[in-house]
Formats: sequence, structure tokens, C-alpha cells
Amino acid sequence: MAAVYWYCALAVLGAGMTVFILYKKKNFYEFISFFLFAMMVAFIGEMIVLLFLNGYAYKPGVFTDYYAEDIFGHVVPNATLWPATALLVIAYSLRYRWILLITVVFTLLDILFINLGIYQYNWWKTWMTSAAILFYCVLMKIWFVQLKNKRSGILRYITFWLILLVILKLPISLLLFLGMQHTIIGWFENIYRDSGVFSVFYNAALSFFGVFFICVLKKWYWKLVPFFIYFSCDAILLDKGILLFNGGWNLYYLMLVRTVCLALFIALENKYPYNPPPQHSQKYRDS
Repeated sequence: MAAVYWYCALAVLGAGMTVFILYKKKNFYEFISFFLFAMMVAFIGEMIVLLFLNGYAYKPGVFTDYYAEDIFGHVVPNATLWPATALLVIAYSLRYRWILLITVVFTLLDILFINLGIYQYNWWKTWMTSAAILFYCVLMKIWFVQLKNKRSGILRYITFWLILLVILKLPISLLLFLGMQHTIIGWFENIYRDSGVFSVFYNAALSFFGVFFICVLKKWYWKLVPFFIYFSCDAILLDKGILLFNGGWNLYYLMLVRTVCLALFIALENKYPYNPPPQHSQKYRDS
């Protein structure tokens, strides 16, 4: 079986888990918001290990470029299986023995991909994968409990900052894969690595301003400011020769994508309650 099918299988598994949980629990806006937050946490963690520290390499067999392969292999499981696992942990308030079982499953998947030759270690070790998924699940479990008990303040702002970041980042990654848009900043020689890393920092800055004007200031007219900031910043990058378009893609189409992303974020943030639930979330705690 071609390598990419194994990666697609992970994506289908993660998507299936997510749809099932959302259907069974009915708590759509809260859970989809946390799913996006958990996705960005996974992205950040692996970006450090993969793109900065070169800990391992993905081999899905989709691109000829080494870093394009890495970024594709990075996006697929981190956009599906990892956040779906976090959703499973928090939706069913899984105890630590179940988290240990999840750790074993991820470790076995790691070993399987190594033996299939579709993923390879550089300096990374199997036990590090085990430690990473264990830490990730425990962090998500604790974060959700704290967020559910205290829905306003710095914890909410950080959560929605990462939510907006992933909403902005995913379309940019897709455009990069399709060859329609990339950036040249000169941090790395490889265009995929250069564009991928820069877009995280750039969109993180845009997300900071977005959360400030949308979540912190709250008044409806402040919500219009991020649209102006995003369009202006993209126009400046284009003028400076940092942002480049191909295949008929242009700044106006990018503005449309930014508008949809911001509208989606505003809708999610408005639907996410500010007040804790009536009953204290003891059921989310471990005994």
C-alpha cells in the first residue's frame, strides 16, 4: 500500500472520532473550539521538533521536496488524530489509566510507521513519542478543566489566540501545497521550510491583534479593526516582495480567505460561553 494511504488512514480515523464525539455529546461549539485549540498545540510542539530540531522525517510519498514531505506529514495527523484524541480525553473525562492506554496505541503506531519505512528517526526515539502523547493528553485534560471552571481571563485569551492562529494557518498551508502562495523571508534556503516557519510567526502576530480587538475589547466596532490590519499587513508583504502568488491567485482572493477565517472565529468566540456551567465540573476531575 502506498505510504500516503497510511497517513490518510490516520486522518480518517481522527475525523471519524471527532464526528462521533460531536454527535454523541452535542456540545458542538465548546468542543469544536477546544478541538482547534488542541490542534494548534500539536502543531506548535511538532514544529519545534520537526522543522527546527530535525528530530525525524515523514515520508508520505506525495512530494519530491524533502521539507514539503515533512510539512504534509506534519499537518495530516496533527490536524486530525492528535486533536481528536484530546477531544476524546476531555469529552469522556478519561482517567489516567485510559491515557496510558492511548499512549501505548500511539507508540505502536509510531513503531508501525518506522517499520513500514514511511517515517524515520534522525535523533528522535520511540520513548519520546510515548512521553509526548502522554504529556499532551494530560495537558489537554488539565487545560479543559481549568477553562471550564474559569471561562474568562488570560486562559480564555490564550486558548482563542491559538484557535485563531490555526484557523488562519491551515488555509495558508493548503495554498503552499497547491503552489498558489508562498513567502520568501530568507530564514531558510528551502522554500517550504521558509514559508512554513514564517507563516506561523506572522499569523501568530495577526492572531494576537485579532484576539485583542475581538475578545478583549468586545465592542462590535472593534471587531472590524482586525480586517483592516490583516489586509494592510498582507499588502505590505506583497509590496516588499515577501509574499508571492502563482497560478492566478492574488491579494483579493487572500483577503476573501482572511474574511472567512475572521468571520468563523468571531462566530465561535460569540458562541463559547463566558459563564461557568451551573454545576461545578467535578465530573471532569480524576478521583
